[in-house]
Amino acid sequence: MTHAKQALTQQHRHIAMVVYPDCEIVDVTGPMDVFFFANYALRLSGQIAETESVYSLSLIAEQAGPVKTASGMRILADYAYDDVPGDIDTLMVTGAPFSVASWTDRRLSRWLPGMMPKVRRMVSICTGAFVLAESGLLNHRKATTHWLFCEQLASQYRNVQILPDKIFVRDGSIYTSGGVTAGIDLALSLVEEDWGWEVAASVARGMLIFMRRPGGQSQFSGFAFNEAKTRKDFRELQAWIVSHPEEDLSVEVLADRMAMSPRNFSRVFCHEIGMTPAKFVERTRLEASRNMMLRTDLSMESIAGKCGFNNAEQMRRTFQRFLNISPQEYRANFK
Repeated sequence: MTHAKQALTQQHRHIAMVVYPDCEIVDVTGPMDVFFFANYALRLSGQIAETESVYSLSLIAEQAGPVKTASGMRILADYAYDDVPGDIDTLMVTGAPFSVASWTDRRLSRWLPGMMPKVRRMVSICTGAFVLAESGLLNHRKATTHWLFCEQLASQYRNVQILPDKIFVRDGSIYTSGGVTAGIDLALSLVEEDWGWEVAASVARGMLIFMRRPGGQSQFSGFAFNEAKTRKDFRELQAWIVSHPEEDLSVEVLADRMAMSPRNFSRVFCHEIGMTPAKFVERTRLEASRNMMLRTDLSMESIAGKCGFNNAEQMRRTFQRFLNISPQEYRANFK
């Protein structure tokens, strides 16, 4: 075995996830699968032997044995709180968006602070941030959770600084993530932190997911707008706008496409979608330019034109307003 392989083998990481009744199963399986695929990626690249793993995975609950998740599916906890092994590297806490009682479980909130000095990283997935906050681990720290619960988290725990639109947040050795699949993004970043970008990118390719929505990126995908509430023709219009950001998408043109007056079109659009046509178009163009920026080497001027901006300066101002970063910085940081 080469020295590089020996170094990797020596840096074994035990990843443990705390689970409890009515937890969200994707919060558990999504992040854990990232570490499973990291083992596979390292084997495939020849960095470790076929029989080796750099990550071992386990589940922890109040009692070892079956735990019923929110969907009704059952998972098996390997360890009880009192019987956890001493080699845990990263301790993760799952979320349970429909089980408020789980967030304030007294035994769990007393147990977690005792684990903090024993692990390298403490992580929450989705509403698992409530569990960390209840235990006092988020006091005077920055954190996030699913956007639906950020306001509640902020009101209940006023000494926690909530960053409501972040995919994930790191504050020292504590990491918190946004809703559901954001836990996968966070787990990818932990793999990258441990083994580098190439391994994390290989994991993303293997799982057929993006590499990656960075922590500084908003939870709100530009294409994840609310669909029109009741009107199929407006949903079809939204899809057409997303597919044609370079077109003339003025209110007048869009209203004519819908055979409506501009005034009536704007009124119905706002009612159905919850934002003005101009705002929807602007955010669509922003998302299109971000994707093109990361997938091509085109110049900023060319990207601006293909995504419907008047020029690169208008695109730059849009980036600054929504993302607080320039297009050049965005490409440099995230490509």
